[in-house]
Amino acid sequence: MWKSLGTGTLVLTLGMAATPTANAQAKGKPGEAQQAAQAIENALQKNGADVHRCFEKVLADRLDVAGTVEVTVAVGKGGRVTAAKVKKADKVSSPALSACIEKAALGWTIPGIEPGASVVLPFSFKPQQNQYVVNASDVSERALGAPSSKGKSAGPKRDVPFTVKVLADETNVKAEGVSLTLLSIGPASRVAMHRHPHSAKILYLVKGHARILGPEGVAPIKLEEGTAVLVPAGYPHVIENMGRQSTAVFLQAFSPPGPERVYRDPADARGRAEFEVIRDPASVKVPAGVGVVVATAAEVKPVAMARGAGNLRTLIDAGPGQPLSLFQMDLADGAELQGKGDPSATTIFYLVSGTGSVQVGGEKLPLAAESMIYLPRKASYAMKVAAQDKQDKADKAEKSDKIVVVELKVAADRK
Repeated sequence: MWKSLGTGTLVLTLGMAATPTANAQAKGKPGEAQQAAQAIENALQKNGADVHRCFEKVLADRLDVAGTVEVTVAVGKGGRVTAAKVKKADKVSSPALSACIEKAALGWTIPGIEPGASVVLPFSFKPQQNQYVVNASDVSERALGAPSSKGKSAGPKRDVPFTVKVLADETNVKAEGVSLTLLSIGPASRVAMHRHPHSAKILYLVKGHARILGPEGVAPIKLEEGTAVLVPAGYPHVIENMGRQSTAVFLQAFSPPGPERVYRDPADARGRAEFEVIRDPASVKVPAGVGVVVATAAEVKPVAMARGAGNLRTLIDAGPGQPLSLFQMDLADGAELQGKGDPSATTIFYLVSGTGSVQVGGEKLPLAAESMIYLPRKASYAMKVAAQDKQDKADKAEKSDKIVVVELKVAADRK
């Protein structure tokens, strides 16, 4: 007996098989097997959203997760699941998926199954062809860098100087020409001097106070929230958090992609080549005719958007040999944005604050703060945002009415 469920782009099938212990169910009662099967089916339908959520979380990290996971649960009084264990999983499935389903199953009940029964729940996850929305809260946080020395550094004790979440790359959204990560630098910490030989980079400071340090002799560049920095390919730089008690959070985009590969696998040869750590900062020089471009939203004149949607500020504009653009939108509550699909560029939106939904690829997908929307070339969309959802309105005094969306574009021929 199988049921098919779908939520957004997620498709999975749920199956069931009861294997009661010797004394779990009386033998010989007519229809008993059918009743048990129906009880399990009802429980799976009731808790299917939990399984979908587990699948959604692992897809945020990589799109190629698929296959079958079989979970055996022990049923106690009142049908309550007392234990859950994955007994079988395909190689193409994810350990994180199995662990999530195990944890979720511990909160389920299966009324109609006698205490002492053991139930096998097989879940089949179908391959996904694309993914448009990724929530940062669902993405694995990867730690890089060496631990801090006790008592030798300012600010609170920390395990690593910075962490990274990969929001958009070829692995999770099949990104073309660009990758997007969320970079969090701990208090009084830094990303040591490095350069990206072939990739330009845009940094947008979402939260905190920071600065960019270049080679010796170059003045530090202080950054406030809402500041964007274009770092040209090959430019040596340090990213430093100036906050001694708070974390600095950046959006970080690479074009062409490549440096982000080292975040997924520090041993990746291509990633290491495209993320060159400079061991002797005193030895590097400023490349001739190359410098960073800095723009702060508060200092850029806003342009009114159509239909009263809000204001747009161009922080980084594309130019010859430089395909990246970055815009900040300060949107009105209830603003609606539409696009017919850009054949010449890949577009990424990131909600700094706000909530809402987006219609893309024939689906309506929910959005929240820290949602990333990836739009491949020619992908049309309709997005609606709000400052708060209905549940938040009762607590309006503690909520911000500000809606900030960052838009990133990259020319389509960027590989």
